[in-house]
Amino acid sequence: MDRTIHGVFFMKYTIGVDLGGTNIRAGLVLNNKIIKKVEVKTEASKGKNVVIKNLVSAISSVMIKDVVGIGIGSPGPLDYKKGLIIRTKNVPFKKVNLKKVLEKKFNVPVFVDNDANCFTLGEALYGSGKKHNCVIGLTVGTGVGGGIVINKKIFHGRMNAGELGHTSINFNGIKCNCGNIGCLEEYVSARGIMRIAKGLKAKTSLDVYNLVLKGNKKAIRVFEKMGFYLGVAVANFVNIFDPDIIVVGGKISNAWKFFSKSMKKTVKEKVYVNKNPIIIKSKLKHAAILGSASLVKK
Repeated sequence: MDRTIHGVFFMKYTIGVDLGGTNIRAGLVLNNKIIKKVEVKTEASKGKNVVIKNLVSAISSVMIKDVVGIGIGSPGPLDYKKGLIIRTKNVPFKKVNLKKVLEKKFNVPVFVDNDANCFTLGEALYGSGKKHNCVIGLTVGTGVGGGIVINKKIFHGRMNAGELGHTSINFNGIKCNCGNIGCLEEYVSARGIMRIAKGLKAKTSLDVYNLVLKGNKKAIRVFEKMGFYLGVAVANFVNIFDPDIIVVGGKISNAWKFFSKSMKKTVKEKVYVNKNPIIIKSKLKHAAILGSASLVKK
């Protein structure tokens, strides 16, 4: 909120950052709108120091002197109270205190939370979930992230609630990168799609999507099966949380037209509650940036 002191008008600028394994997106935010945005490569393969340098560079590109705080959405698990990244697969951070590093560099308060939590918070405050009390967000891409927002506040549990991509849908299934067996992520992420697409002339999930656009029936069935797997998990989330709305984002959500029907059909068959929640594709641009900027206590 903006304010006046002795007749002088002050605008509350914040910065929101979406730290991904491939790209870092940073935005200067005023009145819940992004007024300047930058995207740089994460360069995760080059190590921690290079990623931090790129993160600082992205923030510097949108920084102005009136910024009151910075919010960071990062892969987890993490300690959001301390701003400490405990470990993460997609970014070479292990016990890295982003809060301390960035506060020292920019001399403003820094707040850190899970990237999927930030996506869900953005949707709950400004997107499809803004009229609802219980919002679940799913980000489907290289991996699968999840967030739970209740009454406009992130539900953290003890610390890291919402790791929905690492709930098991097949206890005799595929071993996940995290060490668990049968994680949702192994069935609906980019690598999950490629596993289902075995035999197709495709090197990436985008190739499979392009085959679908050309009407390839085998490729269409890949996304229908992926939708079934996602529906199994979503039905579990509905049975546990009974949310008002579930919002699906991430790059693979662009194939919504091809997997949503089988997903919703599966949810309808498997939920125990009387009424399904709204299940919708994200329409909010840069929800994670807006959500992370909203972490800042103004």
